[in-house]
Amino acid sequence: MTETSTQGIAAAEGKPVLELIKNRIQRILENMPPEHEPSPPTPAEQEQVLRRILLEKGVFPIHLGARLFDFHQPYEVPPPFICGPVGTGKTHLAVAYLVREIQQWGENSRIFIRSVDLFNKLRDSFRNNFSTPASEITEDFSRYRFLVIDDLGTERSTPLVQEALYSIIDYRAGHRLPTIITSNFSLDQVTEHYGDFGERLASRISGMGETLILEGKDRRWQK
Repeated sequence: MTETSTQGIAAAEGKPVLELIKNRIQRILENMPPEHEPSPPTPAEQEQVLRRILLEKGVFPIHLGARLFDFHQPYEVPPPFICGPVGTGKTHLAVAYLVREIQQWGENSRIFIRSVDLFNKLRDSFRNNFSTPASEITEDFSRYRFLVIDDLGTERSTPLVQEALYSIIDYRAGHRLPTIITSNFSLDQVTEHYGDFGERLASRISGMGETLILEGKDRRWQK
C-alpha cells in the first residue's frame, strides 16, 4: 500500500516536512510577478496635501500659497519678530517659513495660531474651572518644535494673558526653539502694552534673533 501522508513523503525524500514546505513556498514566491510599487505623488498632489495641512493648522485660505521664493532675499533663519503696519505681508511671510519647516521636517509639532485664539483657549480654561489646566496649555505651546503666533497684540490683554505669553516666550527663548511672532506693534509698543511683563517680554523676543520690520503697503519688498 502506497503511503501518501506528508510523513511518508518526508521519509521517502529524506527531508523534514518543514523543509519541504519552505522550499515549496520559496518556489511559489520566485514565480510570482514583482509587486507593483505605487508611483510617487505628483507635485500637484503634494501641493494639495500641503494646503490641507495648513488649513488644519488654522491658516486662512488667502495664505495657503505662501512660499519663501515669493520674497526677495528672505532671511535663512526665521526672524522671531516680524512687525509693521497692516497689509505689509507679515502673516504671509510667517506662513512661508512654516511651509518650509513642514516640507523639511513634517507637520508634527509645527504649529500656527493667532494670538486671539491662543488666549481664548486660556480664558475658556479659566471659565470652565480649568477642565484643561491653563498651565498645560502654556506648556504645550512652550514646547512645540516650531511655533508661529500671529497678530500679537490683537488679543485682550489681561494679567492671565501677560503671564502666559511671557511663560511661553521665556521657555522658548531659553531652549532656543524656533519661534515667529507677527505683530502690528513694535518692540517698544510691546513693552508698553503688556504691563508688568512688557519689558521682560520684549527683552526675551529681541534676544531670540533679529527683528524684521516690514514697511509700506505696496509690498515692494516682494519680488
